[in-house]
Amino acid sequence: MISDWSSLIGNPHLKQWFASAISQGRFGGSLLFVGPAGVGKRSVATLLAQTLLCDRQPASAMEPCGRCEACVQVRAETHPDVIRVRKPKDKTTIPVDLLIGAPEVRMQEGFCRDVRLSPYCGKRKVAILEDADFLNEEGANCLLKTLEEPPADAVIILIGTSEQKQLPTIRSRCQIIRFRPLSNEDAIRLIRDVHQCEATDEAIIEAVDLAAGDIAGALRLLDESTLRFRSALTEALRQRVPDPGTIRRIVTDRMEEAGKDSPKRRAALRDVFAMCIGHYRSVMREQASRSESRAITLARLDRSVRALRELDRMANLSTLVDCFAADLSSGSTGDRGDIGS
Repeated sequence: MISDWSSLIGNPHLKQWFASAISQGRFGGSLLFVGPAGVGKRSVATLLAQTLLCDRQPASAMEPCGRCEACVQVRAETHPDVIRVRKPKDKTTIPVDLLIGAPEVRMQEGFCRDVRLSPYCGKRKVAILEDADFLNEEGANCLLKTLEEPPADAVIILIGTSEQKQLPTIRSRCQIIRFRPLSNEDAIRLIRDVHQCEATDEAIIEAVDLAAGDIAGALRLLDESTLRFRSALTEALRQRVPDPGTIRRIVTDRMEEAGKDSPKRRAALRDVFAMCIGHYRSVMREQASRSESRAITLARLDRSVRALRELDRMANLSTLVDCFAADLSSGSTGDRGDIGS
C-alpha cells in the first residue's frame, strides 16, 4: 500500500486533481473510481482518507504524516470516520443488508445510515464502497439517494473496474475518476520493486498484457507454477485439433489446485482464458505475417473472449469448462445466446 502521494506509481494526474479540488474547497460528494484491477484504486482511496483526516497536516498540504493516530487508524481500517464495505468472499454480489441493514433494522444500520452520521473525531466522513462491480440492481437502488445527496461533510468513494459495469443511475450520480492502465515502465517498477517479483522485463510486460492491465492477474501469471501450467496448456492448444479431454483435464486440475474457495477458482479460470486469448492472438499474428489468415483461429479466439464474459456472468464452472474445451476442439465461437454476447 502506498504511504504518500510521491510513492504513487502511475496516474500522476490524480494528485494534482485531488490537490486542486481540496485547495479550492470543492472536494466532496460522490466519486466513482474506475480502472484495471491492481493499479492502485484502493490504495488511493485509503491515502485520500489519510489526507483528509490527518491530525497533523492540513488536507491542502497533500502530505499526511502517516504517524498520527488518525493516519494509523485509517491504514488499519479502524478509524471511526472511515466506513468500508466490500463484497464478502462467499457472496456473488454485495448484500443489501450491508447497505441498509437487515430487514428488522432497515435504515438503522448499514453503509447508507453510517454515511449520514456526524463525524466522530474529525471534520469529515469518508465512505469507501469496494467491489462496486458487484452491486446488483436492488443494492444500487438503495444507494441512489445517498449518492445524489451526500452529507456536506462526507466523501463517498465507489471502486470498480469500468464505467460499463455500473448502472447508469450510479454513473449519473458520481464524478468519475479514471485510473489509466500502467505504462510498461510503471508496471515493471510496481511488480519488481513493490511486489518483489524477479521476472524479466519482457515477461512482466507480456503478463500485464495478458491480464489486460490487471496487476494482480499479472502477478499470478508470473508465478513459477503458472508458467509450467501455461507451457502444458499451450502445447495442448497448438494441436491442429485440440483434444477436448486433454484441455478439460488440464484446466480442471488448475482449478483444483486453487482450492475449494469459489473466488480463487474463478480467478484461476480467468487466468486460463487470458492465456488462451494470448495464445490465439499470437497465432493470428503469425498467420497474418504469412498471409495465412484462418477463420478457425479467429473462432477460437472469439470463444476464449466469450468464456471470460460467461465467467463474469457467474456461469457454472464445470459446465463452462466442458463447453469451452469442446468448442475449442471444433473451432466453434460458442455462441449459445445472450450469455456469451
